[in-house]
Amino acid sequence: MSTSSFRLSILLFAALAASCGDADRLSREGRSSGPYEIADVVDGGTVRVVATYRGDPVPARRRIDANINALHCKGKVLSEELVVDSASRGIRNVVVRLEGISRGKAPGRELMLINRDCSFHPHVGVAMAGSLLKASNEDPLTHSTHPYYGDRSFFNYQFVREGEVYPGRKLAEPGLVTVKCDVHNWMRAYVVVHDNPYAGVTDADGVLVIGEVPPGSYGYVAWHEKLGELRGTVEVAAGGQGEILLSLGPVE
Repeated sequence: MSTSSFRLSILLFAALAASCGDADRLSREGRSSGPYEIADVVDGGTVRVVATYRGDPVPARRRIDANINALHCKGKVLSEELVVDSASRGIRNVVVRLEGISRGKAPGRELMLINRDCSFHPHVGVAMAGSLLKASNEDPLTHSTHPYYGDRSFFNYQFVREGEVYPGRKLAEPGLVTVKCDVHNWMRAYVVVHDNPYAGVTDADGVLVIGEVPPGSYGYVAWHEKLGELRGTVEVAAGGQGEILLSLGPVE
């Protein structure tokens, strides 16, 4: 069970300012003592995360004025920086990562960023350092996929036709990667690169389940692009389930 439930109140401008340093901070903090080792997880448990929005009204998504390549883009693009389900109040795209795990399940080998309907899919993703960041284009128009580690350009691939695939570049270190399209200025995506595979992103109901967690007590970091970051601890018993309850919202 999580040591406590949290409430997070962060001014928008403060969250934006903090995000500028996220890439370097994430690369320095929370690393395990040595390289990650793949091993069988005995009596592994799960961590269930529930992220809910507090405050009224529940924010609604706004339609983006997609005025570049409007024949294809206009009417298809909705804001993604804060997506809340009106029924469950679940917050989509909250990243939670577990700290200090140096041995456990195998990580994914790659993350694919898809240019589709003038947006990146997924909008928020997670990957482990050493995996590939790839990209593809499903739109019949020109896109660029241009990720940055902080202010450092990671790659910049220009798509000129539908169905094209960029084979990828290895994510060498933990950090926050911000992805832009140099053609369509509203397009953004984020990739949190961690030093172990125990990280994930909440779904449309604000729920995330991290599996095959070795028994123990772990620090966690929760991050959202607009609501900021918070930390806590979670206990995972052998074969059991730890729970992280996040209550996020505006300034009261």
